[in-house]
Amino acid sequence: MKRYFPSQFDIPCSMFCGSKGFTLIEIMLVVVIILIATAVATPVFRGTFKSTQMTDATRSTVRMARFARSLSILRQSECVLHFEEDRLVLTCAAPAEPKTERQLPQDIQIGSFENLSEEHSPDNARKVHYYPNGMNDGFELALEDDQDHRRIIKCQPYSGKVTVEE
Repeated sequence: MKRYFPSQFDIPCSMFCGSKGFTLIEIMLVVVIILIATAVATPVFRGTFKSTQMTDATRSTVRMARFARSLSILRQSECVLHFEEDRLVLTCAAPAEPKTERQLPQDIQIGSFENLSEEHSPDNARKVHYYPNGMNDGFELALEDDQDHRRIIKCQPYSGKVTVEE
């Protein structure tokens, strides 16, 4: 006995006609699922971006402090690192040495600054002197953002070692 398998032409069109595309309900369901996933993920990514900005500002500050110490030893001249509201500026006493500047991210600001040297500048400027022998004034700096995240950066006066606390 011969078995009969129906071909595509023997099956009514109603079975094939509906499988050539998506219905409007299926498309709307996919769009709603994507919108819900986006709404859930957006705050997580925004927090990650803020954390990245704080990490970037911390690393820039640590690198500038280390660079200032290295440059003062290499050039055998005094360098000064200024901590301004929105940027870090490094100047050296060598006449041909240009300024080096690093901009802080816009949401990060310097919360507090303490110069650890015994000689404080009379104008209460936020600056640290680096000397040719590798020593510096030392400082303690707090970086803050608008969500009360804080990083404290400390630089030891004698060794120049820079540490970061959260």
